[in-house]
This record gives sequence, structure tokens and C-alpha cells, in this order.
Amino acid sequence: MLFKATMFFFLTIVSFGLASKTHINGEPTQQAELNEIQWPETQPVLRFAINHFPPYSILSEGKPPAGINVIAMKLIAERLNMRLKFIECPFARCIVLLEKGLVDVFIGLTYSDERAEFLHFIEPSVAPGSVQTFYARQSSTTSINEFADLNGLIVGLLRYSLYFPEFDNATSFARVEANTHLQLIDLLLNKRIDTFVGSEQRFNYLLQEQGLTNIISQQNYHITEDRKVYLALSKRSEYAALAELFSEALRAVKSKGIFNTPFDIHHIE
Repeated sequence: MLFKATMFFFLTIVSFGLASKTHINGEPTQQAELNEIQWPETQPVLRFAINHFPPYSILSEGKPPAGINVIAMKLIAERLNMRLKFIECPFARCIVLLEKGLVDVFIGLTYSDERAEFLHFIEPSVAPGSVQTFYARQSSTTSINEFADLNGLIVGLLRYSLYFPEFDNATSFARVEANTHLQLIDLLLNKRIDTFVGSEQRFNYLLQEQGLTNIISQQNYHITEDRKVYLALSKRSEYAALAELFSEALRAVKSKGIFNTPFDIHHIE
């Protein structure tokens, strides 16, 4: 009975918040009225799983999380009248936490039937996805100009990631899984893999950051097909029944252009 009463109160508060005017970009707000709300003893906490993925999410030692996804998630939580809690985790670990319901949300997942068994993919999508490409040591003989050039190679990939159907379903090459993007780079430098696959934007940033652009080179073969990226809500979250409210909040925030705002990845704090 206590849980039902708390959820009833929470839903009432959320409904009020979604009906209120936003103050994004200086627009009018009903913040004064929101401040008068008598919150329950513990304000609902939204656990946001986040990994280092500039410019969308940036984790820097001694600094709070930053980036496009962080800004968006703060605004979504505000509209839902929740307090945002950051849970930092490597990508593979974030997926496990979502599946177990130990975190509530994550931004940056592509849809799959397997993932849909434990996740709500909240509409609308937040982005069309990123270009997927391959990298190899400049000193090696590896040259990838078409998909067939992967045959017989040892390919590194991020555990639990999805890339593109032809690659995800292929059996013509060996796979080595890593937990982080930096681990993939280390595997390549130590000659344990021939190449790795991943987001062009992500790895070009990382290689520049690590001073490796003259050691690891981007290959010619890449995939640019539409791979929609979503805000995912764990079906084991205590807020799983609020998927429609998350959708309304996301739609309002996206309409403000948050996800397509140009950011300088070197100057986000």
C-alpha cells in the first residue's frame, strides 16, 4: 500500500511537471510553482548509466560528467521531477546493469530484438547513429577496402555492441571482445588483433587524444547506413511503467535541438 501511495503521488507530480512550461533556452517557466511542491521524504532518483563517449558523454577525473547526453538527461529528469544520479561504467558493464535493473536509463543504444527483451527503446530516437569504420596498425600489411577484406582476420569489437547486420552475423573472421575503447587500442598495439571496428567520431577523437594518429590508421571501408540511437529504459527499473512519460519528456527536450547542438569536445565542462 505504501508503494502504491508513493507511486500515485509521484505520478501526480510528474504529470504536473510535464504540463509546466519549460525554461530551456530562457523560455518562461513555472519554476516558482514547482518550488512550492511538497516533495516526498525522498525525491525519486533516476540512475543514469554513463560511459566516456565524447562529445556525447565526457568523464574527466575531478570534474562532473559533461556532454550532450548529460545535458539532455538533466533536462529530462527535471521534466520528470526526478533527481539524476550518474553511474559511471564501461559500455559492457552498463548493459549488464540495465539488464539487471541496477540502473534505470542509458543514452546511445541501437535497437535489437535481444535488447528489447529487457529494455524499452524510448521514442523518438535521439540520433541517426554514427559511421562505423575499421582501424589497423600503420606498420601492418592489413588493408580493409571492402567487407571481404575482413576474411581470416582477428577483429576487435566492444562487448555487447551492435555494428551493422552483415558484420554482426558474419563468421568469416575471428572476434576478440573488449570492455572499453581503450582496451581495443591496446589490443591492436600489442598485435593481439589485426583490426578493430567502431564509431569513426569516437575513435578519431581517442587516437588524437592518445597521440596515436601516426601509429594507427583508419581504413577505407566504412558503413554509413542509418543506425538509430535511443534512450533506453530498463524493464526492471521501478520506473518501467512510465515509458510513455519518458517519451513525452524526451520529445520535448529533443524539440529544443539539444542532440544536434554543435559542441567543441575540447571545451565542454
